[in-house]
Amino acid sequence: MAEVLDGVPETGARRRTGPGYLGVLLGVFTIVLDTTIVNVAVPRIEQDLHGTVTVLQWVVNGYNLMFAALLLSAGALADRLGGRRVFAIGLVAFAIASLACGFAPTPLTLVAARAAQGIGAALMLPTALALATQLHPEPAARGRALGRWAAVAGAATVLGPVVGGGLVDTLSWRAIFFVNVPVAVLALVLLLRNIPPGAKREGRFDLGGQLLSVLALAAIAVALTEAGPRGWGSAVVLLALLVAFGATAGLVLVERRTRAPMLPPDLVGRPRFTAASLVGLVLSVGIYGQMFVLSLYFQHERGASAWETGLSFLPFAAVTVAGPLLAGRFIGAGRARGTLVFGQLTGLAASVLLALSGPDTPYWTVAIGLVLLGLCQSASQPAVAATAMREAPERHAGIASGVLTSARQVGSVLGVALLGGLVSDEREFLSGMHVALFLVAALFAVGAVLASAALPAEARGSARASR
Repeated sequence: MAEVLDGVPETGARRRTGPGYLGVLLGVFTIVLDTTIVNVAVPRIEQDLHGTVTVLQWVVNGYNLMFAALLLSAGALADRLGGRRVFAIGLVAFAIASLACGFAPTPLTLVAARAAQGIGAALMLPTALALATQLHPEPAARGRALGRWAAVAGAATVLGPVVGGGLVDTLSWRAIFFVNVPVAVLALVLLLRNIPPGAKREGRFDLGGQLLSVLALAAIAVALTEAGPRGWGSAVVLLALLVAFGATAGLVLVERRTRAPMLPPDLVGRPRFTAASLVGLVLSVGIYGQMFVLSLYFQHERGASAWETGLSFLPFAAVTVAGPLLAGRFIGAGRARGTLVFGQLTGLAASVLLALSGPDTPYWTVAIGLVLLGLCQSASQPAVAATAMREAPERHAGIASGVLTSARQVGSVLGVALLGGLVSDEREFLSGMHVALFLVAALFAVGAVLASAALPAEARGSARASR
């Protein structure tokens, strides 16, 4: 009997996978782009809308907060309603919210619209990873697909400030939001015309688990975001950490007692899935935290301008755009664990090399470190996704993607907060940077051990295990 993908025979699914998956990648590109594109526009928004600094910070943080808080719920929803439906709903919400951002007359209106954008993005990102896995059931095709997914996400991260700066300078800050609309429309057309809707799954709705997961993730995001400017001992941070701890404890209790838990025991009880998710967390802490610290290093210690700092990261950017495509081929050939171990070890080497840098270190030495860091990102990100999704039962692909993307999002915020705190004293910046990057090197060592010891060696060309 032919395999069936979301209720459609495999032959039909194969015929439409290319353009359908292109729609998914366009959606991923847009939502990742919006995590960085707005940063360069904040000064112009301040001039135009006359908002306070605090309110303008929430133009950036409102998107990231809603994005982080709803990832688990979005993944569970995708398992219940079908990946295409949830992704399409997210695309429409994101496009409408982008229009609202572009037409926003006041700072508070813009913050609300950015939060709505975050809701749409949260519906899309974990669903995109689940769709990538479901649309490519063969290991080789799946590995290449996840490589493209990582390459598109990397390109969007790199291009955000460049595209944003160009649009702001040539048109208006409002253009950075309007540009999302035609891309979202094209992605929606490709998605709806080429990917079948999939069957809805019946079952109880874990309302308690959903609400507690949103509260826990939102509180963690607030605590980590505010720890940098306010300090870990501030009342806001401590209160947010207390809420996060209480909500997490409540979530554990609710999930143990409910008949249909949002976090299924046959998913979270899999050590290999947990190990892959932890490596993903380590990766995000190491990459995003290190990029934040190195941005300050280029400007504070080497006297580079903002534009020169962006150019200094080109070795990292080039590798993170092209590298995942090659990594995807190794993963598809049954070498996911080896690719992941390689990625973590190159991250370790990069962190040690960059930790030894000073004001007079030749740029070519720093560039080698950035290339190694790019190899770490390129190899690790698709390998983490492939390993985690291989270990997840097919019926839980959405919530598995939600767990993985939540780990990534929390890790990115944690990395900036943790490493940023170590370099907060400009007088002792270099010593703080050395401590921060050696800490990252130690984390990558832990990631390499986890990947090597806890994850299975995948047989070359093996198919996904039946669930």
